[in-house]
Amino acid sequence: MATSSIGSSTFNGTSTYASQLQQTINRAVSIAALPLSQLQSTQSTLSNQQTELQTVSGTFNSLQTALNTLNSSTGAGAFTASISDSSIASASVSSGIMAGNYTLNVLNIGSQTNTISADGLTTVTDPSSGNIDSSSSYTLTLNGQTYSISNPSNTLAGLAQAINLSGANVQASVINVGSPSSPDYRLSIQSLSYAADTIQLTDSNNNTLLNTLSTGSNVTYQVNGQPSTPISSDTRNITISPGLNVKIQQTGSVQITVAQTPSNLANALSSFANAYNTITAELNKNRGQNGGALTGDSIIFQLQSQLQSLASYTGSSGSIQSLADLGLTFDQAGNLHFDNTVFNSAFAAAPNDVLNFIGTSTSGGFLQTANDTLKSITDPTTGTLTSATNNVTSRLSSIANQISSEQAKIADLQATLTQQMSAADATIAALQNQLQMMTNLFAQEQANLRALG
Repeated sequence: MATSSIGSSTFNGTSTYASQLQQTINRAVSIAALPLSQLQSTQSTLSNQQTELQTVSGTFNSLQTALNTLNSSTGAGAFTASISDSSIASASVSSGIMAGNYTLNVLNIGSQTNTISADGLTTVTDPSSGNIDSSSSYTLTLNGQTYSISNPSNTLAGLAQAINLSGANVQASVINVGSPSSPDYRLSIQSLSYAADTIQLTDSNNNTLLNTLSTGSNVTYQVNGQPSTPISSDTRNITISPGLNVKIQQTGSVQITVAQTPSNLANALSSFANAYNTITAELNKNRGQNGGALTGDSIIFQLQSQLQSLASYTGSSGSIQSLADLGLTFDQAGNLHFDNTVFNSAFAAAPNDVLNFIGTSTSGGFLQTANDTLKSITDPTTGTLTSATNNVTSRLSSIANQISSEQAKIADLQATLTQQMSAADATIAALQNQLQMMTNLFAQEQANLRALG
């Protein structure tokens, strides 16, 4: 008896020719499966290409990240602000910053107005169930401006939350002024500005609910001894020069120095070189006799060409005309190297030329050219890598449909052949049984004749 495990049909033969009939099925199915094997081989090749394209895309995304870092290192990123006493204030830079020295004299760090719910109101032992007042609606007044407060839960916790969601420039909280064994929860409202704010909360019957604990005051300070009448601010976050932001922490006098520094740019250029080399190494894997999945594919040459155009950028004016002037040079293997010494010398000699050459992602220079080049490669609609990936994905989808169709054809062929061979085997087995019966009868007749003779 012969058995086939190909497909879903099984042939069980009982004639002496069953194995030959099974071989006939197997051979026919094998021949029919040749196109399927070729399709599966193509599918495997395309899957490997898809994986490699994803890897290459990842390296270009890393290069884009490096360019973004370089972009953030220009403009305000090329400046640092140092401060003589960080306990008095901290400083940061933003767009519009210029080099300079500043003396900040903090005379008053200011205070916030603080209020608390008045004595004599309902004592609240559990703010999640009790409230200082039976109203469900209130009016919060801040410096004459009113805010409608709705508290449908009629709980102290709900009231504090509703005040914080009102849009008023205050912070409400619940505090316990009683003992742990005999709690007395009150509503505390503090202004968020450093100023002499007036705060009051009234219920639906116009009953006032708050007492003022302390009235706030402005932050006051001078910059470089000016003006004679100190500057007042209702916030501790101040701007003392375009792009120079200071956060005041306590009174005192500090020196703030803003200067251009090459360190952020140098680190960003080094990261750019590393990202560039990672791409080069990945593209090189797809060259030569034992290359990767994209060996021989035009996408490798397109990407390499676009990458080289990015590295060959030249400036139009100034002392910095190429990446080499910034310390970025290539070796014989095509790897990019960054020389920090060359860069520091260039920056010290002509910092503005360095910054103008680098530019920004939107206002010219190397960065805009580099970002435009990267966009032509990674754009989600028209990018070189996007088009290549979409093409492979489309082909994989088509191949999958063809494989499914071929498998169905082979299954139908196998089922038909199995049915036909089963019928043939049954006919042969019946004929063989008849032949055996006739042979046995003939042998018996011969035996009988011999016995009579």
